[in-house]
Amino acid sequence: METKIIKGDIVKERIFNEVKNEIAELKAKQNQVPGIAFIGFPGAPLSKYNIPLHVQTAVAAGFRVVKEIKREDTTEEDLFELIDKLNQDESINAIVLLQPLPAHLNPLRIVNRIDRNKEVEGFHPLNMLSTMMPDVREEIYPMCLPTALVEMFGEAGVRFEKDKEWVFILDDEFFSNTLTHMVVNSAAIKVVPHDCSMTMVNKSSKNLIRFFQRADVLVVVTKSPEYIQANWLKKGVCIIDIYSNLLKEVPGKSDPGRLVPIIRGGIQIDSVKNIASAILPIPGGLMTVVLSILLRNALTAFKNSLNIIQ
Repeated sequence: METKIIKGDIVKERIFNEVKNEIAELKAKQNQVPGIAFIGFPGAPLSKYNIPLHVQTAVAAGFRVVKEIKREDTTEEDLFELIDKLNQDESINAIVLLQPLPAHLNPLRIVNRIDRNKEVEGFHPLNMLSTMMPDVREEIYPMCLPTALVEMFGEAGVRFEKDKEWVFILDDEFFSNTLTHMVVNSAAIKVVPHDCSMTMVNKSSKNLIRFFQRADVLVVVTKSPEYIQANWLKKGVCIIDIYSNLLKEVPGKSDPGRLVPIIRGGIQIDSVKNIASAILPIPGGLMTVVLSILLRNALTAFKNSLNIIQ
């Protein structure tokens, strides 16, 4: 069986160029550009790469960018004060709270403080409610992660058949983190077809391998790099690897003085070739597609502030 490796480059470039071109047009017509604020913490292993990536990509698209790097011991009160200031700033159309936060901060409480109209990832509780219950509350912005998955699979021509079993494997930490758990549940509602079954399993489950062997579609969210063993998997499984882990840093080939991150997800790609029917790997472009969609949502927020009809 040949394994289809799904990359995000085409989708990422298409969305990014659409956003960049529209911002240029709006700048010419309105003499204004959208503003986006990134709030980040330097403690997480990938932060020194993720924060610059978000800032540089937004600048390249034409956004006016505000970067707020906070100390690891920042209090909730201090963060609330910053968010309130950005909420009231009419030149800021989008506020992005880069995850993860320091352990003493409650991410759901912090995200809830952001003005719903400026929270463009889809993580605000009201925005997640819109994703989970669209008949009750209108969706302002599509949640970035499931939208990225849908667009990437659509570009790759992957279609999910009826009556397939989806299994989500999450670390205990992601189950106990209220925001992460809600995001995964909300994303699943958008991605998993209504005629398929779905199970969420803690990675510490004693019966974990049994769930692997049942999965037609396996979604892996773990901080354990290359954890999944090929002999656990069902032949023909489609694998979606979600969480990026910094494995190590190595000198760059063109510039040995610059360190380059080696990033891995929960799956060792080569080990599942000819077992999986398709894999969306890490690294492979998922997070850059998510970033492009985030910028598209931020542009929508800007247009909403100008009362421009979508």
